[in-house]
Amino acid sequence: MKQIYGIAFILLFSTLSAFAAGTPSSLNFTNVERTVHKALPGTHITSVQPSVIPGLVEIVAGPNVLYADPTGSYLIVGSIYDMQTATDLTAQRKHEVTQTARIKWEDLPLEMAVKYGGQGPTKVAVFLDPDCPWCKRLHEQLSALDDVEVYAIMYPVESLHAGAKNKAATILCHANPLQALNAVMAGKDLPAVSDPTCLVRSNAAIDRVAAFARSHDIHGTPTLVAPDGRVRPGYLQKKPLKAWLDASN
Repeated sequence: MKQIYGIAFILLFSTLSAFAAGTPSSLNFTNVERTVHKALPGTHITSVQPSVIPGLVEIVAGPNVLYADPTGSYLIVGSIYDMQTATDLTAQRKHEVTQTARIKWEDLPLEMAVKYGGQGPTKVAVFLDPDCPWCKRLHEQLSALDDVEVYAIMYPVESLHAGAKNKAATILCHANPLQALNAVMAGKDLPAVSDPTCLVRSNAAIDRVAAFARSHDIHGTPTLVAPDGRVRPGYLQKKPLKAWLDASN
């Protein structure tokens, strides 16, 4: 752990020395986001902005707050402390991020979701891409929780998985959508849908889901939404998943 902090401090001071002259107006945040995405394609970046330290860029990725140099070439994972007030500023920002990133349960497009799992009392919604490997692993975890009512909202990300939208529409048009979802999550193929009208309706529904997701800063899958509005992007293993579901604010 000491070695990790040592490396972080070396990166921090080398970054500040090289880019102390950087100002918010001179920083290219789009370039930082592009560079980080190239190195970490699975990372969903919510915002890129100046940090409290001149020359250091703050990156919010889901519930995480990271830092980078103005080129995005160096990423720093750690906390910034205000030595005058003994405040962990990074922890403070994480709290702000998780408190503001909320979605009203009643606003979710649940009428277009595939329902499965237990009968409660806990419930959760998950934005899911049928071709997303992490979605498949999370589906296994959620299916095994007999006290959790799950609403799988079809959100295919075609930029990553070509053909996922058609697969999602096929699931929604199946006589038994849950059976179709389970088959796709298990890597099985589905027969073609013979009702073109249903496919048109389902594709329109998926477009509405995509518009909703983008308007609420959901750009990747899987993304979980709790009844109290908490949003959690990414895969969780069983214990942290259950802890997150059981948490209440």
